[in-house]
Amino acid sequence: MFDLLIHYYTRTIYYKSFAGLSKDIWLLATVMLINRSGAMVLPFLSIYLNQELNFDLSDCGIIMTCFGVGSVGGALFGGYLTDKIGYFKVMLTSLFFTALAFLVVMYLDSFYELCLGIFSISFIADTFRPANLTAIEAFSKKENLTRSIGLVRLAVNLGYAFGPFMGGYIATILGYDFLFIFNAFSVGSAGLFFFLFFKNKSKGLSIEKKQRKKTEKIPLPWNDIPYISYLFLFGITVIVFFQLIYIIPLFYKTGFGFKESLVGLLMAANGLLIFIIEMPLIYKIEKHFNPVTLVSFGGILIALGVLCFAVFNDPIVASIGFIVFATFGEMLSFPFSNTFALTFANDHNRGKYMGLYTMTFSMAHIIAPIGWFQFAENFGYNMTWIFGGVLCIVASIFIYMYKLRSA
Repeated sequence: MFDLLIHYYTRTIYYKSFAGLSKDIWLLATVMLINRSGAMVLPFLSIYLNQELNFDLSDCGIIMTCFGVGSVGGALFGGYLTDKIGYFKVMLTSLFFTALAFLVVMYLDSFYELCLGIFSISFIADTFRPANLTAIEAFSKKENLTRSIGLVRLAVNLGYAFGPFMGGYIATILGYDFLFIFNAFSVGSAGLFFFLFFKNKSKGLSIEKKQRKKTEKIPLPWNDIPYISYLFLFGITVIVFFQLIYIIPLFYKTGFGFKESLVGLLMAANGLLIFIIEMPLIYKIEKHFNPVTLVSFGGILIALGVLCFAVFNDPIVASIGFIVFATFGEMLSFPFSNTFALTFANDHNRGKYMGLYTMTFSMAHIIAPIGWFQFAENFGYNMTWIFGGVLCIVASIFIYMYKLRSA
């Protein structure tokens, strides 16, 4: 009976979607799962600042914008360091120092202290991201690259399903300080796991870098106009999607009157859906559609999700509609945007290209909080959803037109 079940499972699309991925990709995914399982601070940061520390919406937006500013610096610095010293040292240092930063920020409560503290967390944490993307590419076969990215994203989102879900209960029962403690513990544990399993795996990449000819001219991503144009358009989609992180949790609390436990459950639903669906979805469609087409269509789905809040009056219907549309949009748009971005780079500039790609998300972390909080405070939540949805649709159409021009 057990053999029959194994035989049946190996013939399923879910099994096939994971087949052929390297052991190292699975280990990287495990690092991300451990890291993100404690991701409790950021999903509840707007509620913490507004409800616990009594900052108004404008101040919340400024503090959370500092997260984006630090993210930009961290992404660029991390990309530069990755090309210089390799992914291993960058990722390991980032994980351990991020854990320490969470413990320090837990004790801060003034406006300027929090601005500096949140900036520091994101700067240190986001040096990790371009190094991680470089490591994924290094351990993947070309034909498996999108699925390798998808597996790591799956681990991130499974952790993100667990983190906010538990975070809602921890904030309610134990208090917000424990969110910082658990977040620090998970990041530190990920660093320890990464050190143990990858300490002997980075030598080949470093040797290859040292053997590069000094006279070789290496293209730089900020001089690549098609690449910059694509990132600008995709960045608009990311800014709209980041309403999920910044303003929507606070809207759940103050607009719909949801408790933190329900807010955490709704946030967790995003990660859980991605865990169940994304890998089989990528497996079925990756060879049948151009990546840019999927990025464009995914952006339109994200827009429809945001517009659910403007269309539906029932809080539960609007929330479920948002989660379903936005999650499917994310599953189509984000992994294939990453794959497409990697096609612009080569072995000697991949860290810089991935640093700039990561900076797209970092810039969104700057613009999204201060932009959406200010917009909501001046024009109301309903206009925020409408404006965000329309903006995302326009950007997605231009991304599709970009594909037509480059075809």
